[in-house]
Amino acid sequence: MGVVHGRREALCGAGVRHAPGLWPAGLLSAGDGFRESVSNQRSVTVHSLTISVIALYGVSVVLLAGVLARRAFEIRGAHRHEARVAELRASFEACIIDGAPPPKLGRGHGDALLDLSLRYAAVLKGREADRIVACLEQEHLIDDLFRRLRARSQWKRAEAAELLGRLRIDRAVGPLVDALDDPSEDVRTVAARALAAIGDPAAVPALAGALADPSRWTLSLVAENLMRMGPGAVQPVLDLLATDAHNVRVAAVQILGQIRDPAAVPALVRLLAADENLNLRAQAAGALGKLGGPQAQVALVAALTDPEWQVRAQAAKALGRIGHPAVAAPLQAAMPDLNWWVRVNCAEALARLGAPGRVRLMRLIRHPDAFVRDQAHAALDAYGFIRGPG
Repeated sequence: MGVVHGRREALCGAGVRHAPGLWPAGLLSAGDGFRESVSNQRSVTVHSLTISVIALYGVSVVLLAGVLARRAFEIRGAHRHEARVAELRASFEACIIDGAPPPKLGRGHGDALLDLSLRYAAVLKGREADRIVACLEQEHLIDDLFRRLRARSQWKRAEAAELLGRLRIDRAVGPLVDALDDPSEDVRTVAARALAAIGDPAAVPALAGALADPSRWTLSLVAENLMRMGPGAVQPVLDLLATDAHNVRVAAVQILGQIRDPAAVPALVRLLAADENLNLRAQAAGALGKLGGPQAQVALVAALTDPEWQVRAQAAKALGRIGHPAVAAPLQAAMPDLNWWVRVNCAEALARLGAPGRVRLMRLIRHPDAFVRDQAHAALDAYGFIRGPG
């Protein structure tokens, strides 16, 4: 028992921990190598991350410094520009107000004079505006804008077109019309807006032609520019009514309604009375309501019996816009329509007529059709009239 106990103590006690022969030497050396490898990899990773952070910080500092330097450069440039504008202001005002010679330009003063001209052109008309252009012409700045209109950069071309429009340069119409065919949509858009700002009737056919080419234009954009041209745009837009493109014809009708030139009434009356397309007839009714007049009124009353409810509804609304008391009876007769929108527009049109319309609505609240009675009551309430008995 003593011998066994002694061997157990030797194996399990302190003696085993100090007996090198009991653990293989290779296993100990492999464990130490693994720990050393992990430690080395960790050190490399930490070192790489540190370098990356420092590099990113350095790049950020360089970028920030570049942004600040550029901002400072722009601020200095803006200050120099305003100083040049201030330097030219007195002589420029003498030129455009008193007819004095244009100011003498030094290096870098061309842009300052152009900027000054734009500021004054926005508020001056007539003789003073002509003198602004003459001043720029004498300094060859208008010719410079024409050169920019042919630049390789589309942004320079667009900027030149915008400036020519803001300055309302009459002789720019031709180059701007050419710019309507520019490969850049931005340049075409700015050129169209510039032509509208100049307002020369010579540009109207070109803009109307652009309206007929919706593949390269936004119809609403061209339409807006043509509306700004005013009565001078009427005939070229009327010519577009003969095209086969439905969206172009609709846009033309809307433009004519916005321009509100009585010269467009006969063509719109013909459309309302005889065109096969119900949308075009409805648009014509809306345009005639904006134009008004006896001829438009007669055509709209006739359209209250159109076979399509959309046209009848637009005709009723247009008659309410015109507001002549003579249309009260036709509107009352059209009120018992099967379509809700027609009834609504007839009732509102009658209410807009004032006293003559109120009399008709008071009669309609006794109509045998409950829908008609309800709509008449609603119109009387909405417009503050005295409600009749139910």
